[in-house]
Amino acid sequence: MLATARVVKRMAISNDHCVITYNPEDFAAAGGELLVFAMLLSWFLTYFFNPSVIESNALKDRVGYNNLCVGWDTAPAKYVAAPIFAVIIFVESRYSQMDHWRAQLDKSLSPFQKQAVTVANFFNAISWFASIGIFSIDAAVWPAGHTASFVQLVVFGYIGFLFNFLETHPKHHRPGSHLFCAFFGVVCVLFGICAIKQMVSYDPVTMTRGPVPWELMCFLDYAYFACMGIQGFMRPRAPSIAADYKLISDDDFKLASTA
Repeated sequence: MLATARVVKRMAISNDHCVITYNPEDFAAAGGELLVFAMLLSWFLTYFFNPSVIESNALKDRVGYNNLCVGWDTAPAKYVAAPIFAVIIFVESRYSQMDHWRAQLDKSLSPFQKQAVTVANFFNAISWFASIGIFSIDAAVWPAGHTASFVQLVVFGYIGFLFNFLETHPKHHRPGSHLFCAFFGVVCVLFGICAIKQMVSYDPVTMTRGPVPWELMCFLDYAYFACMGIQGFMRPRAPSIAADYKLISDDDFKLASTA
């Protein structure tokens, strides 16, 4: 939770230090850390307080194993995971905002690179907002909608991650990051395709699953969450942003010194 601690520290402001430095990558890394933390805590609560859902649930019927989301789909885990997920959405959307600002301030980037980063960050942020369907859509009532909320996050989140490499020079890419990027991409694409296929192919009458082996689905699912836990630390090195905070007058308030 190192990145999360750095983000929390940056939220503080003192009387004698009004210039704060933000590292956008810290926010992305914090989102991954909190996601893994929420998942582990959810499974702990579900295992001890609602173990019956582990034995039988709508997602398991369709994919053949306990998807990691099963851990936070029911009470009491849902009551704890949902607020944590709200924080995750905040830090991830904040990352998109600051990465956009950084790209616009970077004079070394071409107009095409700046536009590409803007588009990627827009869809990344929208994807995180839409992912709240993971909690607002009950998996037992509409499994396909619940799964779609997660699948779109997997796909668009990866696109946002990928475009980090477009906006930075290769010399700033971390060792092993290209291999990680390729593996992460394969996992995200295959998971999205397989998850949709299983949802569409499931026969609720005969309870017959689709053609994708549950072992493959399980591997892709678990691999995705593992990648999310470390993706923030595999992003290219890039400049931070310095923000100078001060009080100013606006349309509905005038400071005494400027009235």
